[in-house]
Amino acid sequence: MIQPSFHHEDFQDDNQRPYVPKGSHPIETGRYLIATNEIERMYQTVSQWIQNRSPGGIIYGRPRIGKTRAINYLMHILPTDFGMKMPIFNIGCRSYRLPNESVFFEGLLKGVGHGIVHTGKASLKRDRLFKFLLEKGVASEQNRIIFFMDDAQRLMETHYNWLMDLYNELDDAGINLTVILVGQKELLYQRSAFIQANKAQIVGRFMIHEHKFEGIKSIEDLKVCLASYDNESEYPENSNWSFTRYFFPEQFVQGTRLEHCAEDLYEVIWRLRKENGLKGSIEIPMQYLTLTVEYALRHFGTNGLNVEWLTPAHWKEAIEQSGYITAEFYQT
Repeated sequence: MIQPSFHHEDFQDDNQRPYVPKGSHPIETGRYLIATNEIERMYQTVSQWIQNRSPGGIIYGRPRIGKTRAINYLMHILPTDFGMKMPIFNIGCRSYRLPNESVFFEGLLKGVGHGIVHTGKASLKRDRLFKFLLEKGVASEQNRIIFFMDDAQRLMETHYNWLMDLYNELDDAGINLTVILVGQKELLYQRSAFIQANKAQIVGRFMIHEHKFEGIKSIEDLKVCLASYDNESEYPENSNWSFTRYFFPEQFVQGTRLEHCAEDLYEVIWRLRKENGLKGSIEIPMQYLTLTVEYALRHFGTNGLNVEWLTPAHWKEAIEQSGYITAEFYQT
C-alpha cells in the first residue's frame, strides 16, 4: 500500500515550484487520500474477507473517524490485488422513515453507476440491478462483486431481506456477492437484535465478521499520517512536489518533514484535552487531523505567513481551528 517516497535526488533537477491556481491545491480542496495505520488494518481485514469469499461483515467506529475516507482509499487499492475488472461499489445508505423497495433499489442502482435509476416500478428496478450485476460479475472473470455500504446503521430489517434476496439470486447465477457494512456502533446493536429475534439468516449473510475502525491513538499513528504528506502525496501529478514540499519548499529541501512534528502535535493535543477537562485516552478522528494539517500548511506555509517552521503554538492554533476539542465534548 505504501507508495514510493521522495528522496533528495528526486528533486535536484526540479527546483522550480510548480504553478497551482489559487484554491485548487488538494490541501485547499480537501480532495486527496492518505494512508494511515488504521486504513492498513482495515485493508488487511477486508482483503481476508474477500479472499475467503465471505458474504459480508461489519466495520464500525465512531462518527468522523475516517471510515468513508478509508473506503475511498480501499476502492483505489483493492483492484491492484484482486484484478482491475473485479466490480467494487461504494453505496451510501440514505435515511429512511419506512422501508420503500423502489427507493431502496434506486439507491443501489445509483451506487453501482447504472444509467437508468428512476424509471419503472420496484420490480423492474430490482431486475435491472440484478442483470447489471450479473453482467459485471461474469465480465470480472472471478464471478465476484463487492459492495461497501456506508452509513449502514440506517438500514432496516426489510432492507436486509431485500439484500438477501439479491444475494441469493446472484448466488444461484454463480456470482458471489460480498456486502461490507460500514457504519457506527449501532450496527452491533442491530446484529444483537437480529440474533434475539432469531433472524440468523441476516446475521449469517452479512454480519458474521466484525472489525472496529479506530482513530489516531499514538505518536506512531501520527507519524504515519504526517509522513504521507511528506512522501506519499504529490501535486501536480508527476511533479515530485509532495504537499509538505509545496507549502514549505525551502525547509523540505533542507530535510525538514511534518513527520518530525508528531511528538509536538501529540503533546499539544494531550494538553488541550487536559485543559478542557476531556478525560480518557486519545483517539483523534481522521477528519480533524486532516483539517489540522490543512490549516497548518495553508496558514503558516509559503502561501500564508511563511513561518520558519511549525511550532507547538502553530499546532495549537490549527487544532483549535479544526473543531476537534469542541467535537470531543459530544463524545464524552
